[in-house]
Amino acid sequence: MQAIVFEEAGQMTLQDRPMPQIDRPDDVLIAVEACGICGTDVQILNVPPGHPATPGVIMGHEFVGRVIAAGPSADPALVGQRVVVDPDPKCGACVSCRAGRPATCSNIVALGIFRDGALASHVVAPAPACHPIAEHVPAEIAAMVEPLACVINGTQRAATRPGESAIIFGAGAIGCLFTAVLRASGAHPVIVVEPRPERASVALALGATAVVTPDELAARRHELLPDGADIVVDAVGSVLAQAIDIAGQSGRLVIFGMNANARPPIHQTQITEKGLTIMGSYITDFTFPPAIRLVESGLVDLRPMVSAILPLASTGDGIARLRSGEATKIIITPA
Repeated sequence: MQAIVFEEAGQMTLQDRPMPQIDRPDDVLIAVEACGICGTDVQILNVPPGHPATPGVIMGHEFVGRVIAAGPSADPALVGQRVVVDPDPKCGACVSCRAGRPATCSNIVALGIFRDGALASHVVAPAPACHPIAEHVPAEIAAMVEPLACVINGTQRAATRPGESAIIFGAGAIGCLFTAVLRASGAHPVIVVEPRPERASVALALGATAVVTPDELAARRHELLPDGADIVVDAVGSVLAQAIDIAGQSGRLVIFGMNANARPPIHQTQITEKGLTIMGSYITDFTFPPAIRLVESGLVDLRPMVSAILPLASTGDGIARLRSGEATKIIITPA
């Protein structure tokens, strides 16, 4: 099969790879329908990298597919099922897992980052990480369940209450997903900070009350958020200082974006004086089921996020469009 392989910083290639085999008794083999390109993939390919990955690994971790074979310990009922997959399988045995905090499991080996992923026609995944999804959900929407589940975890940790104000830095895929989930949770207003007009229009379609550029935020902050924001989301990975500044009294900050090269200066006194709560959140925590229900029911409509659906050979073009800010979400159809 053909696959997109991470070679080294700044380099990926389209390679011929052997069909993956089931090695562990609780693994399943999945024929991939669609796989989203994540901001993490872009960070992995930055120079220097903004996120680590194993050289030689097949990339891709946001995907939907159909189980076509199962190991001897896997549930045989999964064969034939259409599934979305948690690419961060938790061990269930470490201190965090035993304490009910699987999102901070210390033994995660992420698909598409540290073990082979789904930018290929087939992928092997642990059976417990597979979640059935209805046939009527379009493949490009089903492929976004994984980042949606991650975002739901962030909003749950922020304990969003109806009528609370929110501001989101960044209208990439994660920022737009936070916009949709916060609006569905009753937050108002939901302000998005985004300099690119292409992405601003997507955020508005997902329910943003207003989208402003960083300069417009500086000029209009007292009009838009006179008391600061109850919830602040950094979906960029480098704007913690601005997030602290815009937060209101007792505000909750969700730091989601990942950029290992960012070193923002922090005015720590503001954290203390405002009584802020700052939490890091970036993967799932029992949140696949609600994410699946949201897309199956149509309660959130993610169609405006899809900028393009491309074949595997055009993955490089998709990465470039995301890096430039032209696109919000690129979906790859490996078959």
